[in-house]
Amino acid sequence: MGRLRGLGSFALIAAGLLLVLRLLHVGVPLFFPDTRPGPFTLASLDEVQRRVGFAPLVPAYRPEALGARPSSLTVTLSPQPTFVIVWRGEHYLSVTQRRGGAMPAHPAGSQPLPDVADSTWWRDGSQHRLALKRGEFWIEVETDLPSRDLKRIADTLTPY
Repeated sequence: MGRLRGLGSFALIAAGLLLVLRLLHVGVPLFFPDTRPGPFTLASLDEVQRRVGFAPLVPAYRPEALGARPSSLTVTLSPQPTFVIVWRGEHYLSVTQRRGGAMPAHPAGSQPLPDVADSTWWRDGSQHRLALKRGEFWIEVETDLPSRDLKRIADTLTPY
């Protein structure tokens, strides 16, 4: 009978501990929103640096076919701080900026973009993709704009 009481006490303590851990797991992000890994949708570029801790790199070259404003601004905090900005109009452009980590995956047939240091680009169906290193950041560009626009986009990436 003593062993059953011991087992009951253990079960009660274990259940209480699991309940407390679950409350902490759910409660901490409610009271400290910056502890959540994301993704977070942002309303303006001004919010990006506060969320991810770095100034976003935005291409100054944006043809009218992309639309006047970005259609989405998204950040994630895990596994590395990442910012994604997307324009969708007649054509589209997506620029992903990630701090640190390994080079983004790319096919074996990819090649350096002429006159753009630390870059590799490739065609994926009707899309053009570009991966480049800028300081501590990896930048990934995906677009259906003509391939000649990749260099202009890469050359005009500037901090917001």
